[in-house]
Amino acid sequence: MGEPYFTRGIPMLPVANLRRAIDFYVDTLGFRLGFNAGTFGGVRRDAIEIHFSLADEASPGERTGCRIEVTEIHGLYRAFRDAGAIDPAGDIGPKPWGTTEFTVRDPDGNALTFVEVFGLGS
Repeated sequence: MGEPYFTRGIPMLPVANLRRAIDFYVDTLGFRLGFNAGTFGGVRRDAIEIHFSLADEASPGERTGCRIEVTEIHGLYRAFRDAGAIDPAGDIGPKPWGTTEFTVRDPDGNALTFVEVFGLGS
């Protein structure tokens, strides 16, 4: 037998209102509904899956988030900018570590940072 291999990670983000979170990800960010189990839910887009769990706090996600590697980041940025979803503090730009990035915040304050490695895609 070989060494264990991690095949995929699925971020779990806290949300105050599951339906509102799912609607934002589906209607604004173009994800598809994965499931809604009342206090636990999830969405999918391409190879990415994000799960949500209900949290009691007023702003459950203000310090949480995830990074999502993408291609064609400039087109994605334009679509999300046109939808009014870009976090003003996370506008698109190159980073010294070799990526181009921008950030979206969902209604609960969770940060989704979209990342493209230089040389991949646009």
